[in-house]
Amino acid sequence: MSKKNYDSINDFLDDNSFKNWVFQNNGTDVGFWDFWIANNPDKQDLVNEAKDLVIGVSFNKKQVGKEKVAFEWQKLEAKIKAKQKQPKRKLRHLHKYGAVASILLLMVLGVYFINRNTRITHKTNYGEILTIKLKDGSDVTLNSNSSLSYYKNESRKVWLKGEAFFQVDKKIATNAKFWVLTDDLSVEVYGTSFNVSTKRKKTDVFLEEGNIWLKLKNGQDKKMIPGNYISYSSEKNKVLEDKNIFNARIKTSWKNGSLLFDNLSLEDAMEKIKESYGFSIIFKDEESKKLSITGAVPITNIDICLQAIEKSVNVAIVKEDNSLVISKK
Repeated sequence: MSKKNYDSINDFLDDNSFKNWVFQNNGTDVGFWDFWIANNPDKQDLVNEAKDLVIGVSFNKKQVGKEKVAFEWQKLEAKIKAKQKQPKRKLRHLHKYGAVASILLLMVLGVYFINRNTRITHKTNYGEILTIKLKDGSDVTLNSNSSLSYYKNESRKVWLKGEAFFQVDKKIATNAKFWVLTDDLSVEVYGTSFNVSTKRKKTDVFLEEGNIWLKLKNGQDKKMIPGNYISYSSEKNKVLEDKNIFNARIKTSWKNGSLLFDNLSLEDAMEKIKESYGFSIIFKDEESKKLSITGAVPITNIDICLQAIEKSVNVAIVKEDNSLVISKK
């Protein structure tokens, strides 16, 4: 009766007084274990299992080897542990339902993140102008042969190829930035109106109102104020133009369906027609390239546009397949 703790079957089997209690061989041991069992009801199952083992296996060491006792005990111990660990039927069902619920939750979260990260792209064909209302309230006018992309829940960061005019809605409460990203630079704004063009392997930015920051691919930053026009090429790694334009319509009139030329060479003017409609431009003579043109021409209809240019500079423009052939009259 020297043991104080009885937490496993071995604790009982190793105690001779317990064996005496099982076989009722010693009055003192019987009295002790009757008292102990009455005061440790939580050990009743363990006591019963140990008792059954003592009765079922002869502990005469001369007749039964230690290996046999150990084997029988291991079998019983495994049975007890399995019994203790076995979940109730309802719990097993709960586990199954829990697994199903987990799978459904993962599916829902997957759909959520897929939708959240869905990339939306708006594209225009040659001769087409598209007005877009972004989720944050900003307005974008997309010029012909251009594309604007952004993620569904992050419309204040957009990727531009081609040309677009932005009227960014200022978020006074959050002061959230608006980003326009091109191959050459990124435009950082809070709320303002500006024009961005990525044609001819460079990016041109004209600020109509407000303030913006340009982050050039070469690591430089440039702050712009209203009227500033900056042209930058990452390919050439330099700023091509940095000047002020006082007549904003020269850079933004296209969004209203016309092109405004201010003493522009016919060669440069026809390059804008090429960008809008995709025609190749062929000059029959060098002199025609140098002709100067001033005024506005409509770009919503290519035929009317060409007629206006012909009258303005006295040239003939003929469509030949996908080309515009220009010659003196």
